[in-house]
Amino acid sequence: MSRSMRISRLWMPLSGTAALLAAASTLQADFPAYDAVASATTPVATPTPQPQAQPLVTLAKQKQDGAVLTVKRTWWSAKKDQIEASLTVKIPNDTLKLPTAEDAKNRHDLLLQFRHSDGTAFAECDLDVKQAKKKQAVFAAKELYRRGILQIKSGVCDPDTATEVAEQTIPDVKPGDVVLLKDATGSELLSATFMKTQ
Repeated sequence: MSRSMRISRLWMPLSGTAALLAAASTLQADFPAYDAVASATTPVATPTPQPQAQPLVTLAKQKQDGAVLTVKRTWWSAKKDQIEASLTVKIPNDTLKLPTAEDAKNRHDLLLQFRHSDGTAFAECDLDVKQAKKKQAVFAAKELYRRGILQIKSGVCDPDTATEVAEQTIPDVKPGDVVLLKDATGSELLSATFMKTQ
């Protein structure tokens, strides 16, 4: 076969699948590094962000004689910490000496004392009257430490009763610690033990 005939056959139009295969072969020969570059620049799938860890919750709760005491410490981080205490009392209540809602409104001597499992007292919170209705009274203490600032919502907590300095932090209650509800006479009215719930 002459040289001119071979050239003419090379340039003869191809049809269908043969034409596509020929074009792909030509491109691959002309650009041998294309596949390597493409695979190197293909974006890698970003892993799905993991949900933020749940806060550490330490809870103490006790129901007795028509009263419910709940104290919860929620710790997110060194910059965000919270303690909430509530005492809900059915009126009238003989144990707490609250015959009427008016008596509840004038009650300002209820406090919570925190003790370690060995009995050592380390912190206190005074309870404020939050609500006093005909059949129910609620006393509360709530403090939130956020971004280096202590926000007092209700009640006042002293996180370290061994010193006279007013520390800017939350009582560091841990599982096994005990909270006692006391009045001005020192009588222990209710008690509950803290447990880790999360």
